Order: sequence, then C-alpha cells, then structure tokens
Amino acid sequence: MRLNSLLIVIASLLIGLSPVKAQDNDLGAWYIYNGFFKFNPKVEIFFETQWRNNEVFANPEAFFIRPYITYNVIKELQFGVSAEYHQHYSYGEDYTEQTLREEFRIDLMAILSQNIGRVKVQHRYRYEFRNINSYGGNRMRYRLQVTIPINSKNFDKGTLFINTNNEFFINNQPEWSFDQNRLYFAVGYHFTKSVNFQLGYMLVSKEVGNFNRLQIFFTHKLDFSKERLK
Repeated sequence: MRLNSLLIVIASLLIGLSPVKAQDNDLGAWYIYNGFFKFNPKVEIFFETQWRNNEVFANPEAFFIRPYITYNVIKELQFGVSAEYHQHYSYGEDYTEQTLREEFRIDLMAILSQNIGRVKVQHRYRYEFRNINSYGGNRMRYRLQVTIPINSKNFDKGTLFINTNNEFFINNQPEWSFDQNRLYFAVGYHFTKSVNFQLGYMLVSKEVGNFNRLQIFFTHKLDFSKERLK
C-alpha cells in the first residue's frame, strides 16, 4: 500500500508541465533563506527571503521578504497568513535599461504533511491577494513535495537527502488562466537536525517559455517552545 501511494505521489510531481513557446538558454539563480521560529507547540513564525537573478551572478530578477505567522491545528495540518514585500526588475533589450516595480501581497497558506515509510510528503496550498497594487489579479498555488533521506532513516545530523517538488499557479482574477509551473529537484545535507543546505535546479514553465534556475537554499529552525525547554 505504501509503495503504491509513493508511486502515485512521484508521478503527480510531473503533472502540470505545459508546452512552452521558447527556451531561455541563460542559467539564472535563486538564493533562498528559510527560517522557522517556534514559540510554542502551536504557533510558529516562518520567514522566507529570496534574491533572484536572470544570470547566476548578474541581472537581478526579483527580491522579496515573506514572513508567515502559522498555527498548527494538529501535527499534520498547519495554517498561515503573511504580509509580503516584493521588488521586480524588468529590462530593455540586452539589459541596457532597468525598471523597478514594488509590490505588496497578502497570502493565505495551508500545509498538509504525511509520512509514507521514511519518505516525507507535503501538500502546500497558497492563495495570493496580488491586486493590492493593481499589478495583477489574485492567484492560487498548489505544491506537491517529496523528501527522501538517503543515508539515514531520519532527518538527523549528517543526513543526505533528495528533495523534489512540482508547483503550479492558476490566476483566478480578473479571469481564470494558467500562470506558470515550477519543477524542482535538489540534493541536500543536514549539518544539524535543524540546519540544512540544498543545491538544486528548477525548471520554470510559463506561456512565454522555459527558464532554467539554479537554487541555493539554506534552512534553519529554532525552537523556543516550552516542549524543548523541559
């Protein structure tokens, strides 16, 4: 039963990829920091910030700060809300002119987690209110993620792991339309149980084409809850 469930999950990661019109041959990079700060068994602050480049070390694409306040209904189910600040960069021909646009968003999030043997599966749902600045309509997102430890049964210090996910985006305002799809694969390492690093590749598929993105991902967790202090 577990094997069948795992095969279904892995196959589902490939769903949502759409034909595209062109291929962007430049390799860009996303530099990502995720911090988790638990203050009690129910309440946690999730802080994410990203710097995105159209090339690995040049031509900024975007920057944002995304702080979430989350509440754990049960161990497997979490709800969250965030108020975000984004910067988007656009360019003229040959990157000769740069234009900066700022954006503010409100996000709602739900995360459902499950274990299939040693494999961690996560379903993440987000709804983005992106019309605050009148730059775009609201958007729905769904991500299916699978994380597999390689040299250990648990995600402890010294664990090497694989992380893969697929996320698709649907605009629902002012009208329903496909926005993009992101397919991600990475290899990660736990320096401690609460600190890990991932190096991965993401294929971003949009109506205008495919975009190749390197991902450098640092995550750490701090637990200030009474459970840990006991």
